[in-house]
Amino acid sequence: MSQPPPLRINIRRAWRGRTIESVLRQEFSFSRRQIIALKKWNGIILNGVPVYAKTRLRGGEELLVRFPPPSPQKINPEKIDVEIIYEDPDLIVVNKPAGMLVHPVRFHRSGTLANALTYHWQKTGSAAAFHPVHRLDQQTSGLLLIAKSPWSQQQLSLQLQNGTINRLYLAVTDGVPPLSHGLIAAPIKKSATGVKRFIAPDGQPARTRFRTLQRSDRAALHLVKLITGRTHQIRVHFAHLGAPLWGDFLYGQPDPEFPRPALHAFILSFIHPRHQRRIKFRAPLPPDLEVLLPQLGLFGFEN
Repeated sequence: MSQPPPLRINIRRAWRGRTIESVLRQEFSFSRRQIIALKKWNGIILNGVPVYAKTRLRGGEELLVRFPPPSPQKINPEKIDVEIIYEDPDLIVVNKPAGMLVHPVRFHRSGTLANALTYHWQKTGSAAAFHPVHRLDQQTSGLLLIAKSPWSQQQLSLQLQNGTINRLYLAVTDGVPPLSHGLIAAPIKKSATGVKRFIAPDGQPARTRFRTLQRSDRAALHLVKLITGRTHQIRVHFAHLGAPLWGDFLYGQPDPEFPRPALHAFILSFIHPRHQRRIKFRAPLPPDLEVLLPQLGLFGFEN
């Protein structure tokens, strides 16, 4: 297996007198654990020479950060087709189909996205491990971001926490909410038994923005932005408005012809941890939603 590519940093004159550890932690958000791992791996190279993290900088040097190889993961590789939207040595963006779990769970060890990508990386000889940055419910389709190393996961997780990652969804509701746009700010709490969530004052803070794109007598199509990312957040919040997602068997009415909540992760954008440029991806509507929309009198949406 190949090694993860090193990170090259040109040391600025303004950093003169600071230690390498100070620059990595304060300018590049490395965690203490990552610095320790670099020390053990002799992964700090200054002008071609291995050095200590406490080495003081003069300015103008080239710092090379060599990452340790990925730790083995207990994920069985499986040859499963998955739509890869983008991939580079640090991360991968996939268009997850509805019905696929993101990673193995106790009673469902196979058929997941993690199984599929582990097989893909073995076949391509990639230095990668499966580190999802965020989650999608099993029945939600659309864009998912996976980091391929602990460093890229940590960098992208910071973006998730501070709101730099932008996640937009398309949601179809059974009925029309009372407002055509707005912010839903309602805390969400897990039920004592089962997987269901509900609105409660002592729940975790949860915020969702939405804008109605189309409506009919029966349903509405919305563009939804996640500000926080609680489990089932969009589903719980629209049910709270009196317009649960179409086909949502937990929070609304099941539809035998559309056996999942009508939710699709449509747009994903973030700042790439290596080159620091924002990149943006879009996933077209899946076939089941393309069929559902006109059946509900919702037309004219352009991917």
